Amino acid sequence: MLLNAESVEGITVVELPGRIVAVNNRAFDKDLAPLIKPNAKIILDLTQVNRLDSSGVGSIVACLKQVRTAGGDVKLCGLSMKIRALFEMVRLNRVFDIFNTRQEALDSYK
Repeated sequence: MLLNAESVEGITVVELPGRIVAVNNRAFDKDLAPLIKPNAKIILDLTQVNRLDSSGVGSIVACLKQVRTAGGDVKLCGLSMKIRALFEMVRLNRVFDIFNTRQEALDSYK
């Protein structure tokens, strides 16, 4: 799995693929690893994500933990209603800053 990542004003924006599930979450973790740096500011754009299982959620939470341990932060944007409902059901909306759009997430780092 190759993630599409770009730097916008020192913030790494990562577009996640359509599916983050048990079958591909190891590749997902591997692709995210190089982006985890001291004081990293990361936005995970879930606009394309249409399938997310518990292992995918676990990978996103693990990313947050690693980035925060390194002094950075991870914010989410572009969640569909279904994916957002999943995050709310497991109360991850209290752990992550979640934004409707990429621009709102970028602005939150200012």
